[in-house]
Amino acid sequence: LEPQKETLVKLLAAIRANKEIRRAIEVIEFLTNEGVHIGFECYQSVLEGCLESRQFILAGKFVIEMTKRGFIPYVRSRQMVVEGLTSIGEWKLANAVRQRFAELRS
Repeated sequence: LEPQKETLVKLLAAIRANKEIRRAIEVIEFLTNEGVHIGFECYQSVLEGCLESRQFILAGKFVIEMTKRGFIPYVRSRQMVVEGLTSIGEWKLANAVRQRFAELRS
């Protein structure tokens, strides 16, 4: 059984509204491991939740996984991830994220 795209977007939006970003990431990982296709909207929604809750390290790691699956976040989200990581002193992860975007020419 594969959930409809709209159902996943609504589910992740509800989890995000409850500020349970880690749980949203766990849901995406679980469904991906089960072979369910997760669309860009789901990834972008969870990334925005990471940024809203100022969990920049989690956002950086999530962006790298997101790009491995072929999804490139919106420009503003990319900027916020890199700026957030540098603001908390996570230079290595910020450089890894920046390098990943450079590899994708985005």
